[in-house]
Amino acid sequence: MVANLMVERNAVRAAVLDGGRRLLLLHTRDLGNAAFGQSWELPGGGIEPGETPYEAVVRELREEVGIHVEGANLKPPTWRRNVAYTYRGERRLQHELIFLIQLDELAPPILTTQRVGFEREDHFESRWWEIEEVSANRERFYPRSLPTVIERLIEGDQINEDLEVWD
Repeated sequence: MVANLMVERNAVRAAVLDGGRRLLLLHTRDLGNAAFGQSWELPGGGIEPGETPYEAVVRELREEVGIHVEGANLKPPTWRRNVAYTYRGERRLQHELIFLIQLDELAPPILTTQRVGFEREDHFESRWWEIEEVSANRERFYPRSLPTVIERLIEGDQINEDLEVWD
């Protein structure tokens, strides 16, 4: 019997606010795991070898949603968290840095043509949410704590979370 090993990796996510203070979220599923269901999540993903977190968040935003930001203009991430989950059959322990990115533009269009791998299948919708709507909504969010910490993130608080486990 082969043990189900956990892969440890570093990742970035972006809390992207448009000029109207709306938050971009991706409606996501794991087609390799029907039991996962669906969630609304912040864009982002793994940091590639040799890549800085700043380079990774710039790349991930370009790939997943077609938004271009300059790494030199990014503020340091203020939300740090760890999460354990299974994705496409791989058990992961992920260390995440979450950047707050404020755009001047109102609800820029989301472009999906540069998505890679399973992103094409698993991110099936995107939406700009009012902050109050996220805080009051009963939808499933990733991170789970997003509705309760989004205001703190916008205010510039340092957020350090314990391990979040998704089954």
